[in-house]
Amino acid sequence: MVRRAVFDPTDRELFIEQRQRFDWSLLQNGHVFRYDTGFQLDNACVRLGGVGYLVHRIDAHPWTSVEDMYDALAETLSYRRSYGASLDALADVFADVGTYLFGSDPAATGTVLAIAGFDTLLGLDSRTAHVLLDNFARQARLAGLYGHPMLCLIDTRATDLPPVGGIGIYRGSVWDAEPDPPNPFHPDDLLEYTLHVFTAEVADYLVALRAVLTDLLAPIGRWQISDPHRITDPTVIDDARANAQHRPHPLTSDDELWHIRIGIRGSGDENQLGDQLVHAHHDAGLHFEGLFSHLYAAGTTEHAQASTRYPNLHD
Repeated sequence: MVRRAVFDPTDRELFIEQRQRFDWSLLQNGHVFRYDTGFQLDNACVRLGGVGYLVHRIDAHPWTSVEDMYDALAETLSYRRSYGASLDALADVFADVGTYLFGSDPAATGTVLAIAGFDTLLGLDSRTAHVLLDNFARQARLAGLYGHPMLCLIDTRATDLPPVGGIGIYRGSVWDAEPDPPNPFHPDDLLEYTLHVFTAEVADYLVALRAVLTDLLAPIGRWQISDPHRITDPTVIDDARANAQHRPHPLTSDDELWHIRIGIRGSGDENQLGDQLVHAHHDAGLHFEGLFSHLYAAGTTEHAQASTRYPNLHD
């Protein structure tokens, strides 16, 4: 088969499009990149797989010796263990990957070696860890002469790794936000969401909101909407107007800013429920200018004070 250039500057329109891709954001700066978390590493692998890269992912967390590294590389890249049994031999291994002898596919866009838990190898033998990356970087640079982009991605807490192949190890591109950690709430707690809403007919808005909440919160537990309050603070109104610019229809002179609270007693995850609340609003064609949440733990003074707003939720 005949390989085409991954990035082709002779076709200007195509080249502009190619430079928006995730792999360009990495390859323009080197061949070895570090990530702060396993989520970021895996997300980068998914992105690269999505544009046609062959991705080899190795988990270094269980390694107890450098020999485990050699075993894992041989198994993952499909070569004889005895062939790459030293650091010097790894240079030949990565050279052969670059020339499609094994561990790569000329039908793929390029090749990725991803090592999760790289700190384990650093702890076992930091010199081996550095030489591994340095050998990869040097051979990846040569592979570029054949139109074969190669990338090595690692997740590590280390931010002071020395250069490899004459280039520093930079933090890799991150295109997706890591999800918030779970924040569970329990039946004795009080979860409160506060909406800032521009509307000329708050009663109509509340009718539509109750329909949304009935479907969303029925599996969670009990809930109540407190009496809405009109906001008159100019600073808050100005901030809300700035957010309202994203509405599909502009505000009118009749629209006023309202403060609407929703109290919830039940079981779930505050962060997950917040995301669901946003999507449910969007699906129902409702709009708000701000959404805020507060979890009041049972037995606290704040819980007792907030509970006065929701008499229907008292035990």
